[in-house]
Amino acid sequence: MGSIRQTYIKSSVDALLRQHPNEFGTDFNDNKAKIEKLADVQTKEVRNRLAGYVTRKMASKGRKR
Repeated sequence: MGSIRQTYIKSSVDALLRQHPNEFGTDFNDNKAKIEKLADVQTKEVRNRLAGYVTRKMASKGRKR
């Protein structure tokens, strides 16, 4: 099984990255704290999924450059 993300995770992260493009980096713990401040997440699990996907996308952007 791969790491398939739910649509609401992808769309939430895309919206966060559009609204706050310079806030996130490649460190999971920093991204987790920033998501806690910037987004209204209901559970710890959703926050961690969002932070993990942001971290993965930012690392991917770094490799493309």
